[in-house]
Amino acid sequence: MDEKRIREDFKLRLAGVEDGNYSFSVCCNKEFFELAEIEEVLDGQLDLRIEMVRHEKLVTLSFHFDGEVTMTCDRCLLPVNVPMSFASNLIVKLVPMVEEGENDDDDDIWVMDENTYELDVFHYVYETILLALPHKVLHEDDPNGNPTCDPSVMAILDNMSSSKNEEETDPRWDALKNLKFED
Repeated sequence: MDEKRIREDFKLRLAGVEDGNYSFSVCCNKEFFELAEIEEVLDGQLDLRIEMVRHEKLVTLSFHFDGEVTMTCDRCLLPVNVPMSFASNLIVKLVPMVEEGENDDDDDIWVMDENTYELDVFHYVYETILLALPHKVLHEDDPNGNPTCDPSVMAILDNMSSSKNEEETDPRWDALKNLKFED
């Protein structure tokens, strides 16, 4: 993996760039996910389009992500493709001198020295993708509402859940069920 080449794709030059609109395309693929150490993602390809509007003291960036990632199913632990399409915005204020702690308030507004040569958005892209990943990943259900996970895993899960239902309850809890409360 060529770490330097991958990281260079996420550096946007500011010095000497005239005011106006610019567009960049970057591919976030398996190499990116490995470099960024996003362990939840096994593989994938997210096409990233960055729209940059440069003004004298302000740069606005719009990030548009489209593609899919491969993650582990939470039910059967097999890979599942997850389609993703999302967007994010970043505002960069260019000031003569950056005060300490000025960047601490908002993750989507950066304050940078007006003489900054380039803007490295690698970490911002990493965080944006990480926040957009679904919390629960499952294979889609079939049209009848049945899971499409690995049948052998589903059989084991069904067996485990039915054996739990057959277990006897603790008699101490059974005694509590008979308590009546006055209103």
